[in-house]
Amino acid sequence: MAEPSTLPAFNPSGSDVVATIKAKTEDLLAYLRDNVPNNRERSIAVTNYEQAAMWAVKANFT
Repeated sequence: MAEPSTLPAFNPSGSDVVATIKAKTEDLLAYLRDNVPNNRERSIAVTNYEQAAMWAVKANFT
């Protein structure tokens, strides 16, 4: 299993919303690793999902 890319343990606010966003993102990334060929397109998809999670988390604090 790969290292979590959303750093689920890093949640200084203790927000349940942040924890859920990170958990669902990790579930999706695990699905991609298990079901999509390891190629450039998958790498781009992973990067964009990670970025989407980052912005979703950030949106809770602006």
